[in-house]
Amino acid sequence: MPFDKLGKSIKETNQLITPYYENDDYPRKIISKLSRLSTSTKSIFCRWLKYGFIESVQAEVLPTGTVIITDWASEVDSLIHELISNGIAFLNNDGYAEIPSMMSLADQIDLGLVCDGDDGYSIDDGEVIYPSPMIMRVPHSKEIVEEPYDDLARSMASIIKKFDYYLSGKIVHVGGVNVRSIGIMNTIVFRSPIDILVITNNRSSIAHKILDPSRTVHRGLSALENYLMDGVDYAVLIHKYTYYEVHVETFNKIMSRQYIRDSGFAIVPNELDYIIFLKWPRMNSLMMRSQSIASRHSLINGAVNFMLNAR
Repeated sequence: MPFDKLGKSIKETNQLITPYYENDDYPRKIISKLSRLSTSTKSIFCRWLKYGFIESVQAEVLPTGTVIITDWASEVDSLIHELISNGIAFLNNDGYAEIPSMMSLADQIDLGLVCDGDDGYSIDDGEVIYPSPMIMRVPHSKEIVEEPYDDLARSMASIIKKFDYYLSGKIVHVGGVNVRSIGIMNTIVFRSPIDILVITNNRSSIAHKILDPSRTVHRGLSALENYLMDGVDYAVLIHKYTYYEVHVETFNKIMSRQYIRDSGFAIVPNELDYIIFLKWPRMNSLMMRSQSIASRHSLINGAVNFMLNAR
């Protein structure tokens, strides 16, 4: 199958949903299609799905988790072709390989039904991964006047507000910077202040840690751990761009620590016109292993429901 990967413009970034998979039956069909992949392709693709990263490609990602692969290295050429021939990916109007909802599939389907156990796609101790950047462009603001901020966290909050859909659902609330508690009479006090708290229409809580690694020796990993231990649904670390090698090191630290491996990791340029995801967040799995974390999650959900219903 021929691929024209040159001279193409990037797919319109505000197009969030591809009609043919906008139905509840899509996850079931994907399970069937994944089961037909060859062992080698399934092993690599399951690894990408489980952990929320991708390798050896040039890619954009839509806020829904759809990945648009614009070019790829020869070592994954057969993998891309196989994904297309099995209907997991398709060629879009720009001639690029598009994988609908790829980064969100792990939270929608049971990978254990099709992926051959943890051994086939696990992360080896000491393994160094070089994730491919997934570029998510920021929509043009509908507002005429935008307030500039010198503070990176406040700037990122302003950027996130421009999105309609973001990671797990449609945005209904972007909390103030440095959120220390939530609920009536501070029902939940967070171990680490949340730089940006996003709530989506399905009541998902997305906690962000924002920092510039050139200004501090800290990398924000302890904050990620505290967010997940506190019972938020998703945790995302965002660094201001410095050097790719530095960000690869941070990515691999996240991957090597099982208790924060569900976290997402992204970097942003000075212009803040796009967010570069190196790792898409996964639903907080600690809630399924700890009753205390599950209880805190329930309290957060209760506070969120009260806040949204009181509007």
